Amino acid sequence: MAKTVPVLLYHSVCADPAPLMRDWAVTPAQFRDHLAMLQREGYTTLTVSDYAARLRSPATADLDHVVVITFDDGFADFEESAAPALLEAGMVSTLYVSTAYVGATSSWLGPDGEQKMLTWDMIAELPSLGVEIGAHAHRHLALDELDPAQAQVEIVQSKNLLEHALGAPIESFAYPHGYHGQAVKQMVRLAGFTNACGVKHALSGPGDDLFGLARIIVAPDADGDALLSLMNSLRRAPRHETAKAKAWRMVRRAKARRQLHAHGAPTGST
Repeated sequence: MAKTVPVLLYHSVCADPAPLMRDWAVTPAQFRDHLAMLQREGYTTLTVSDYAARLRSPATADLDHVVVITFDDGFADFEESAAPALLEAGMVSTLYVSTAYVGATSSWLGPDGEQKMLTWDMIAELPSLGVEIGAHAHRHLALDELDPAQAQVEIVQSKNLLEHALGAPIESFAYPHGYHGQAVKQMVRLAGFTNACGVKHALSGPGDDLFGLARIIVAPDADGDALLSLMNSLRRAPRHETAKAKAWRMVRRAKARRQLHAHGAPTGST
């Protein structure tokens, strides 16, 4: 049987999320229960870039019972709740930051979704705690809906800001909303990233697309046993983009064009 690797996707770890974030948040107690389950089941953790490096190697025996833990956006509760639990458990992770909102709130979500974001000082401390920092574009826009020049700015600006703040290369990228296509993936490669995460809600493993790694969205009501059941029941992600994903991109682009013509706003604005 081919090896599979669950790449878990979290957003917020807090007890009282903003209304719009309730479907995307787990409580600190739930998160600790997830980590306890992973320890009990004998899983070891890798950062996304370390995992991608192993996928490039022909030797894949060392992927047995590997799990990758990721976080999108850069909420302040990562530093308050998630990072201490990961450190206590001896686990590493990758955090993807949308750089326009550092030190502010998640204003791209509107008033019902606003939560505090990490500051630059907080972000700078995280690598010493076993946290890989990755880029999540600048303004958290759907990159495949944007004009190519705009998309390139979003990608490159997030990388440059993070590298300036940390004084270290940023290797990993996560597509906002998981949306990407061949053109966006090529921009990420050319920007100097070595890997990138999508979503797909499926398992990763050897042969996965290094610039579209599959991740599993962790449900807000999942305890450790429910998460284990999910990890054991999901299928391996397809290597190439599905027809459904391509069709959905066409629908989103058409909607974005209509909004542009109706309001005169930049395509992809929120």
